[in-house]
This record gives sequence, C-alpha cells and structure tokens, in this order.
Amino acid sequence: KHHSFDETTITQCSLDDLDPAAIAEYRRTRGESNPNAAELSYSDDDLMLGLFAASKEDGKLVPTIAGLLLFGKRMAIRRHFPMTRIDYIRVPGREWVRDPDRRFESVELLDPLMMSIPRAINTILDDIPTAFTLPAGSNRRKDVPLIPRTAIREAVVNAVMHRQNL
Repeated sequence: KHHSFDETTITQCSLDDLDPAAIAEYRRTRGESNPNAAELSYSDDDLMLGLFAASKEDGKLVPTIAGLLLFGKRMAIRRHFPMTRIDYIRVPGREWVRDPDRRFESVELLDPLMMSIPRAINTILDDIPTAFTLPAGSNRRKDVPLIPRTAIREAVVNAVMHRQNL
C-alpha cells in the first residue's frame, strides 16, 4: 500500500510525544463544528488512528509526520523538525525601514499546528483595524475586523499547508 508523505511514521516517536492539550483542542473545535461527530467518542489512540495521525508499527502506535506536526509536544517537534514554525513579522508604519534600529518585530509560533494556527490568526487579527457596530436591541458594541476572520483563516491555513511565506 502506498502512503502519502504525511502518513509516514516516525519510528523514533511514541504517542507520549503527542500533546494532550492539542488533542483536546481538536476535540473542542470538532465538537463546535459537529457535536455529533462519531470520532468525538473515540479513545485518543483510536482518534489518532482514525485521523492518520498515528499508525501501527510492530504492534505499537507510532505518530505519523502529520500527527507530530498537528499534535506533537514542542520538544518532539523540535527534535524531528527543528525548522518547523510559523513566523509572523510585524512591520511598523508603511515604510520598511522607518527606524533602522527597529525594522520589524517577529512573532515565532513553535507549538503544534492545532495550537499555532489559531494563535497566528488571532495575532494577525490583533493588528487589523476594526470597525464597530451596535446590534439592534443591544447596548454593547461589537468590534468587527475590516478583513473577515474567515479570510485570514484561509490565508494562514493555505500558507501553512503549502509552506509559503505570507
């Protein structure tokens, strides 16, 4: 059987190299989109198998490349993929080198993708101007980013998926 690159197992790893918080985040976000999703009732081992985040090797479960990148503990990701990270660069002002001593600020995200992608999206949204609305029947304003969250999410996910510089 042919396996994709993402399904390749990392035989030096075990399921102990996966971060329970990242798995819990998957369950939380999956539950928001479909509270009746069958995989929400699976054990963590079965969930990892079902998502191709792990595979059986010599009778034991071993994370795949996709599994480690999505759910891995920081140290395991660093050990096997030391250059894997999301970099977000903030450039103050409209000129590239307005202040030669402070050309840019870099935010480096090193967590598993289940945690890094939402953080990247929120970091970008923090930098985007917002407008506000006052919904009918409410006495509280609602801030709305000028670029929709879904557009930012798609840009980040596509950049990560295709390993592009954005």
